[in-house]
Parts: sequence; C-alpha cells; structure tokens
Amino acid sequence: IPRLNISQSIVQGVDWEALKQGVGQLVNGTSPGDDIGNVVLSAHNDVYGQLFQHIDQLQPGDTFQIQTQSTTYTYEITSSEIVDPDDVGVLENHGGATATLISCYPYRVNTHRYIVYANRIA
Repeated sequence: IPRLNISQSIVQGVDWEALKQGVGQLVNGTSPGDDIGNVVLSAHNDVYGQLFQHIDQLQPGDTFQIQTQSTTYTYEITSSEIVDPDDVGVLENHGGATATLISCYPYRVNTHRYIVYANRIA
C-alpha cells in the first residue's frame, strides 16, 4: 500500500495468531485472481507491527497491489466507513473483483472497525 509505505506478506486467516504475523486474508473462498469476489484483508492498528495504524489516511483513488506467486493485481480505493465490530456485511461480495481492508478503530480504543473498499483495476 504505497500511501502507507506497507509492503507485507499476506497470511491466511484473520485470527489473533495469524495477525501476529502481519496482514491476514479472510478465508472466504475468494482469491485475488477471481473475476467476482471480495478479498478481505485485516491487520492490527496498535500491536504486532501496527500495519494498519494509518488506514484512515487512505483516500478514494489511491491504489495498492496484491501480489501472488504468478501475478500482481492492482486495486483502487473507492470509499471507506466506520462500522460496529459485529457488522459482517462488509465481508460480503460487492460485485466484481473487490478488496476490503479492515482494522480496529480508533487507535488504541478499538471500539469500532475502519473499513476501506477497493475495486480491482488491473
């Protein structure tokens, strides 16, 4: 994520142990190369590297990449929102090839979740 100066491996899973290792991908049957599906990525904002500490600085039009063993996919941010921790609607398929970034919010309070939505553009 260039705006946040993040270049990090993605691990499978979003439980506490997975997020200790870095950015976690929700195991929901969607891969970055799928034509339809929501790749959901999550990371901590205040522990274990604080990778998504500044996720709220991302803006519509910013881009980021997800690199697999064979291909690099580019996503463009479309919007963001703050939701309650139990709002699972953010995990759903949004039509087309999308990605959703999630972190706790606000910093060191963590009563909500900061959500960033993006569409795959390349």
